[in-house]
Amino acid sequence: LINQILDFRKFESGKLDMTLSRFDVAESIKDWTEAFRTLSYRKHVHFTVSVQPAEGGYAMIADAEKMERITYNLLSNAFKFTPENGRIEIALSVCGSKEDRRLCYRVSDTGIGMPADHVKHIFESFYQVDVHHAGSGIGLALVKAFVEMHGGHIAVDSAEGKGTVFTLEIPMEQQGEVVDRVERNVALANL
Repeated sequence: LINQILDFRKFESGKLDMTLSRFDVAESIKDWTEAFRTLSYRKHVHFTVSVQPAEGGYAMIADAEKMERITYNLLSNAFKFTPENGRIEIALSVCGSKEDRRLCYRVSDTGIGMPADHVKHIFESFYQVDVHHAGSGIGLALVKAFVEMHGGHIAVDSAEGKGTVFTLEIPMEQQGEVVDRVERNVALANL
């Protein structure tokens, strides 16, 4: 939580940097989501990751740690608000043109959903939809910040009692210096 708040404050002041690396985002997301498999069994939630075949594959130049934290925060919320026997899905595809390839990344759940008056505020820092579910209200603000740092955008569609869908589009190739090897965030790796 402290790291997330610090990162968000750095983002607000323009001092949060990206460490770019080349990686297969589809394979990475499959790895990052493994930590949620135990939770899905325990909560009896049907959890899937689907990857559409894409010409050119899923090689991406981006900040892998920030992409991992986007995944972690979106899934944490999905599991928090999805009741037993619900469904959570991550769906990946590549959209855009050959010159402007974008990762299309959707996280959907059959959770409790949100009324429209909450949806418009969920990306605000420290905003909490439901005081009965533990949380800081910083995770989705940070997700939006990380998506925007990558030149992408995020949208949410939700209805009470029907679930929530987060849709992200992020350019597959960020401009800048690419680092050969990036150390994984130990806190997230040991979920």
